[in-house]
Amino acid sequence: MVADRLTDTVYFSQWALNDFPVPIANVCRLLGKHGVKYGFLRHTKDYWCRDYMPIQVNDDKFVQYTYAPDYLRDDPGYMTDPTSALHDLGIQTVKTELLIDGGNIVKCPDRVIMTEKVFYENKNVPRDRVIAMLEQLFECGIVVLPWDRSEKYGHADGIVRWVGGDTVLLTAYDTSRYFASKFLRELERSFDVIIMKYSTRPRMRELSWAYINFLQTKDVIIVPVFNISEDEQALRQIEAAFPDYRGHIETVDASSIICHGGGLNCISWNIKRPS
Repeated sequence: MVADRLTDTVYFSQWALNDFPVPIANVCRLLGKHGVKYGFLRHTKDYWCRDYMPIQVNDDKFVQYTYAPDYLRDDPGYMTDPTSALHDLGIQTVKTELLIDGGNIVKCPDRVIMTEKVFYENKNVPRDRVIAMLEQLFECGIVVLPWDRSEKYGHADGIVRWVGGDTVLLTAYDTSRYFASKFLRELERSFDVIIMKYSTRPRMRELSWAYINFLQTKDVIIVPVFNISEDEQALRQIEAAFPDYRGHIETVDASSIICHGGGLNCISWNIKRPS
């Protein structure tokens, strides 16, 4: 599995630049500063390109799933078929009929972390069959976290990120202590877990989940910030978790993006360019 720390190229939907010109321009400036190539995808209907673009398994294998999330059922005009965008890039894919949402994929070298929403999306397929199909497609093990139904998207990339080795970084899941403990219990079966924490009052931590939705490539990590007191605490914890990125962790004010329900990982698609 091509984890984020192996990627060298970042893409955004053209809609992202149109709708969020300042933060996207700032992200692109920082990517350029660290020598990361970037570009913009045509033929898209939504700026959350993480959700519909394929999953890179190795240098030349990309898995294209069926993208038809329940939260867009009443807005089908926002559902992107990435075939034309991928044709522009010269990328061929392995296709599956499984319904998957790219935001529900957190990649580790030998495992993928997802929430159990993938079972809900494929409710006509037995759970053990879904797991077997995912393992075959992604050529790795699958770690499944519970789905907090109060969070309609069911995305794993707002919960946890792979750090390196057998270590992951778990967000401070302040919306539910019950689910926070369940996430921790399930992750500790496979990983050493670093838990993000904040000293501010609970009602001031509504955006704490978003820090873990950073954009990561092999050369830089770009953390979303919001001009609030948690920014500095989040940055220090991410720097401590990724000491090998010393001098290569940047921040971008993503306030205008986050109010629409996603972060910097959600609005980007990063890959290792095929050989």
